[in-house]
Amino acid sequence: MMRMKFSDADKLSFSSAPIHFNFDTAIITGTCRSGKTTLGNLLGTCKSVENVEEPWTAKLIPLMSGLGLMDEAIGKEMFLSYITELFNEMVLLRRANFRPGDLSCVWAQKNPEEVHLRLTGVNTRTEVKEYATEHSSMLLLNLTEVVPFLQFFFDIMPKTKLIYLLRKGKDVAYDCLEKHWFSDAQLKTPIKALPYQQYEYKGITWHLPWWISQGEEGLFISYSEYDRCIYYWCQTEQSGYSIVKRLIKEGSCHHVDYEDLITTPRKILGSAAEFLEVDTTPMTEMAIAKLQLRSHRSCNYSIRDNALKYRYETVYSQLFSS
Repeated sequence: MMRMKFSDADKLSFSSAPIHFNFDTAIITGTCRSGKTTLGNLLGTCKSVENVEEPWTAKLIPLMSGLGLMDEAIGKEMFLSYITELFNEMVLLRRANFRPGDLSCVWAQKNPEEVHLRLTGVNTRTEVKEYATEHSSMLLLNLTEVVPFLQFFFDIMPKTKLIYLLRKGKDVAYDCLEKHWFSDAQLKTPIKALPYQQYEYKGITWHLPWWISQGEEGLFISYSEYDRCIYYWCQTEQSGYSIVKRLIKEGSCHHVDYEDLITTPRKILGSAAEFLEVDTTPMTEMAIAKLQLRSHRSCNYSIRDNALKYRYETVYSQLFSS
């Protein structure tokens, strides 16, 4: 059988993506439990906005690139190719969530007439491109795990817009605690498909999150479960503070406080929609009405580790006084 020699690696690239990339983009990010899903679902009701909740590949590529697990140039080409494919799938409703009980259900964001039109009247890639041009479509990516690597997106998509959500660390930590995301059980047998450091500690193999600083692995394990959640918040907010501040100054980033989103959703959504230059719809009012039925709660848990408590207070003061 004849052996084949394919193209050399240095001659290959994802060259098709720029040809088909003809839609606007925006990114929602922040720590987990900061209101990203809530705001994303509200913005998803706006005209021509395709809201995608935490697409795994879209967060893994910048994460792997930023951590040095893959070539940065290839990562950027792959990302643009991926979101171009993702946009095509979203417009064709191949990625739509039709489960009526889910918050991200398509029926809560798009009216039946639009859904029917796209299911029956948009069928090919060419028609998707025509649809995007006609409707000035926007792909809205709701991403976690990417805060330290935000420049990655602007290198690929200079005109993209970022919405950064900020929530008080103790409240984020309390929600994370309820989810048991950083419990001993999760750190020994993790569920999420993310990069981990396998770390031996007192005869046990721990799968530690990538965002733990070098040399602090044992310290993180020694923390109480709630303190681990506080540490996560501090690490995330500090890693993104400088670039978020710069992007806000440049006009590329819009900052949203979680408490304002919950207490005055119409006002916050209005300013976010204005920033993205998108229009609300009657579906938007329905989504706001449902959100206003929710109540806000705060956490009064105490941070046990004194050094971590001091760090938290320092980060909190920096974020909420600026």
